[in-house]
Amino acid sequence: MKHGTEIRDRLAEVLVPAIEELLGDLEQVTAGEIERVIREVLQGIGNAVLAASLERLEGRYPAKTVPCDCGGHGHYVCRRRGMLITVFGRVAYRRAYYLCSRCHRGQYPLDRRLGLRPGQVSVALAELLALLGVQTAFEEAARLAEKLLLVRVSENTVRHETQRYGQLQMDREAQWQEESEDIERLLERARSRSERPKRLYGSLDGVMIPVGDEWVELKVGCWYAVKQRAGPLADAKKATEIGYYCDIGSPDRLRPLIWASGYPRQADRAGEIVFVADGAHWIWRLVSYHFPQAVQIVDWYHAVAYLAPIGQALHGEGTAEAAQWQESMRELLWQGEVQTVISECRRYREHPRAAQAIEKALSYYQNNAERMDYARFRAQGYLIGSGVVESACKQIGTQRLKRAGARWTLEGARKTAKARAAWLSQDWAPLTEAHTLLAQAA
Repeated sequence: MKHGTEIRDRLAEVLVPAIEELLGDLEQVTAGEIERVIREVLQGIGNAVLAASLERLEGRYPAKTVPCDCGGHGHYVCRRRGMLITVFGRVAYRRAYYLCSRCHRGQYPLDRRLGLRPGQVSVALAELLALLGVQTAFEEAARLAEKLLLVRVSENTVRHETQRYGQLQMDREAQWQEESEDIERLLERARSRSERPKRLYGSLDGVMIPVGDEWVELKVGCWYAVKQRAGPLADAKKATEIGYYCDIGSPDRLRPLIWASGYPRQADRAGEIVFVADGAHWIWRLVSYHFPQAVQIVDWYHAVAYLAPIGQALHGEGTAEAAQWQESMRELLWQGEVQTVISECRRYREHPRAAQAIEKALSYYQNNAERMDYARFRAQGYLIGSGVVESACKQIGTQRLKRAGARWTLEGARKTAKARAAWLSQDWAPLTEAHTLLAQAA
């Protein structure tokens, strides 16, 4: 660190006079102008230093021959110019070019060793563009890149890099699936004495997004832990260590991912698994398929939402009688008295204004009665709200994929959603590492 400080101080001694010369009349200059000029100068210095560093890494005297993938040898021809789009702008550099006399293929050993992709963005810039691309529309992300990074790229470049990260996430999911279906690996994990989750939560939900000329459902899932809040809300609970996953298509397409995404979270070793979601049949079918032992809880707020239309139909919208009826039914649900609420609703099945709302409520409550034992769930300390996955649907589907005017291809939407899910899960670093390794292997 000491040497770094010394280098910084020496550079400052050289740069300050040069920057003052660029600024002109120092009595008229503003702080903003000083920052702007320094930033542009440092960008240019970074560009020059990166170009020189790349050339120095190869050395002054290139080898006469290098091995070729065909088994032959590439012979040195000359130094050729390459260009990279980097965080310092477009960087030009020269490196050795070799041509194989056997297969007649050319190669640049320096590019391969460092994972450089001439004519394309660097790995470092690709990560930043992907981060912008998961946050906002690709066109807007390109404008932000120019403003924030002083690098001009097209919206197609942002799209490409964002969806490349989505593909990397899909590759990770495929690896999870392979590992999670390895019986020997699972048995070995089961025998392990390492710490395991005591209680692991899961949730599933869906949100409609535009794909082509249609609307399709993006299915979203998450895994998380729950801890008590401190302070005056000590009885409230907070989701932590949240990890998201998603896919587009039928429930059966998501089915393998539910188990695979739980593997890194040790869902197969958890002492207890608790799923909280709304009453959609496809959700509980998938949960029962993979985790038949899981505690199943229907989201409290979805259950309560069926009461208001009935109360208003019976007693009039906004009346004290309607509010009183809703509150009494709400309290019964809170205490786990689902059958009592069902019986009360049945009394009004013939009511001309309430019949439709009552049939919806009865269907929901009868199909999910065992998942609505809220008194027992609360006594055992379970979270009974599915706000975590509903927030995931908003953050991944609504905020990113349902922007005004957005129309997606199926794969574009899928990859962008998966990249955003990885970022929101704070699980981005493995994708950047994989991107680097792929570039070096190319």
